[in-house]
Amino acid sequence: MFKRILRQSVRFNSSKHPELPKKNQLTKPGSIPGSKSAPAPIDDNISSLLSKSNKPYLPKLSHNRVSYEYPNLPNQDDFITKKPKVVTTRWTRYIPKIIAVLAIAWGGYVVKIYFYDDVAEPLEILSPDEFHKFRVLHKEIIDENHMIIEIQPCTTAWQASYKAHYEEKSIWNGSKGVWSVDIKQPEINIVRRYTPLPLYYMKSELTRSGEKEPLLRVINPDIDEYDQQGTMCIYIKRYNDGEVSKYITNKQIGDVLELRGPYQEYKFPMHPLNKYYTRPIFKDIPSKVEPENFRQSILKQTGLSDLDSVEYYGGGTGITPILQVLLSRNPYLGFINVNYSARTETELGEGLSRFLFFLDKLDRIKLRFYVDTINPISLKNIPTPEAPTYLTPKALENHPMKEMLQQPPEQTKELIKKIKSEKDRGLRFDTALDQAQATKLQPKKNASFSLVCGPDGFIEYMAGAKKLDVGEQGEVKGLLGKKGWNSANVYKL
Repeated sequence: MFKRILRQSVRFNSSKHPELPKKNQLTKPGSIPGSKSAPAPIDDNISSLLSKSNKPYLPKLSHNRVSYEYPNLPNQDDFITKKPKVVTTRWTRYIPKIIAVLAIAWGGYVVKIYFYDDVAEPLEILSPDEFHKFRVLHKEIIDENHMIIEIQPCTTAWQASYKAHYEEKSIWNGSKGVWSVDIKQPEINIVRRYTPLPLYYMKSELTRSGEKEPLLRVINPDIDEYDQQGTMCIYIKRYNDGEVSKYITNKQIGDVLELRGPYQEYKFPMHPLNKYYTRPIFKDIPSKVEPENFRQSILKQTGLSDLDSVEYYGGGTGITPILQVLLSRNPYLGFINVNYSARTETELGEGLSRFLFFLDKLDRIKLRFYVDTINPISLKNIPTPEAPTYLTPKALENHPMKEMLQQPPEQTKELIKKIKSEKDRGLRFDTALDQAQATKLQPKKNASFSLVCGPDGFIEYMAGAKKLDVGEQGEVKGLLGKKGWNSANVYKL
């Protein structure tokens, strides 16, 4: 029904529009439309290409077929599909992180060195013009107030010149006298002066595990390289009102102290025997100390008098200056009476007491120990001074020995060689202990000068107070003044 109505409507409308083409006027398939919207006719050349070839087919006897293969897709190449499988472990994933951490650390080190660390390593073990850093290696606590602290330089740049010029650079030389260093308290920027000792602590696996305590030993330059890498010890007392002493004693192993020096505290009077003879160094085992076989022969050959004896009065930590002289290489050639005063019998510690005992056995010193609460030192313990026999530079000007002392080193060596080769060389000993057994029986002359070191109260009691405000020795009073000692033969350290 609907189709019928639609056909009628078309017929009806077409009759109203005569411009529409009639049914018999519609374009037939395959004919060229004549309307204006028909496509353009195809070119003859193109038509010839599109037309079928009329060339007859002539088969060939042989035929070469050429073929081309398209490449695989990117995810199907042999490089990917046949790539060997990487064996991974649990550490493989950490390698990039480790490399990154090392790179960052190296970069930080470079930045620190080139931008923030402008201070070069010191070329000297110590300097009086600047502070050098030392690290704490060990602490021996003797009692609640006394301890020995072992320290060592934080740097090693000084070792090259130290080894090449050892005689000049070495800080341990007893014949040059007593020296000290300043130790800084950086929090309040003050310093205090202390006397180092040529000692170190011998350690082992047993000491590191805590089974045994390290052994205090004397530095031997013949076997200890760079004087035991620059190691030294400080014998110190802690004072409750002492800012520097509390700062030092609170330091733990691995902490840093700043030292400046050395400063010459006292130099022994010149004696011509130093030109011809050097006393063997003290060693931990007395039987290993070499004897002084040629000393008396040199004195006899040159006509020199022996060195004067010395009276030393030390209180508390004031024992360190004379220990430095006696334990260093080239120790003082004369005999020393060591008068040591302490509050208790044990405050010196086992190590330092042992060294003083050995020095007494070797007849290099005479040790007298005074305890304040038992046998304090008094006027009866003070000897009278002896006239000096050493030659001062002024007295040497008109002395017949002047010409011999000014001989070049070659002639001096020839003289020593001659003395050693002579038959009449006197008694010979195998060890210093054997020699000490003989020399102990010989009387010692009284001392010609005295050294006093200790707390201010001890110095005032023994020889009168020092003028600290102006840095002068002050008048000699006290026990020494009462016995006839004066400023010409007494020095207060």
